[in-house]
Amino acid sequence: MSTADRPDPEPDDIDAEFARLTEGLSLDEVPLTVEDVLSEGGEGEDEEELPTIAVVATSVATSRALAGAIRLGREARTDGIDIPTGSRTHDTGTGAIAVGPLAETAAHDLAAIASTALQRNGIVLFWRRGDRMTATRYKGGERGEDISPAIVLGAVDDLVEELLLGATALDELDEGIDPSTLTRAEALSWIAGKGKGKGNRS
Repeated sequence: MSTADRPDPEPDDIDAEFARLTEGLSLDEVPLTVEDVLSEGGEGEDEEELPTIAVVATSVATSRALAGAIRLGREARTDGIDIPTGSRTHDTGTGAIAVGPLAETAAHDLAAIASTALQRNGIVLFWRRGDRMTATRYKGGERGEDISPAIVLGAVDDLVEELLLGATALDELDEGIDPSTLTRAEALSWIAGKGKGKGNRS
């Protein structure tokens, strides 16, 4: 008798029919959860675990002046964003940079804070995670257009490209300056090109 010819089981036989249909199946295995199904392949999880790097390229003369500007830029903003943990400023041949192993949102926060203080000077935020690299212009504390990183990399120090491509790691740089550790007086002094103290690290 084929499956098509088999009569439907009577209500009393439903349990027996179910047992027949599931014969040989192991019910001891832990059932899959929604999270298990969504994470199959691990692509999303792997993407999140990839290292990130942000580089804010500026024309500011020194890393101390940039650190001071970022410190004052945070104070000037009214939206409550703070200097992301792990941010440091460093000197390069084409202007100081602010860098850090930052997530995308934190990277944009850092760029917004820096450009708030550097009102008349445009800056570029480079950000990379895995195969994805972006470049975004900022001016006056506001996000501008996204541009091709290749277009603007030629205008900045080679160190920026080396950092973004992993040829130079962040931990290979000197200590740099953490803008969040500065007092307001230090920030003003460093922007004016005065003072040394703990900021003379780059």
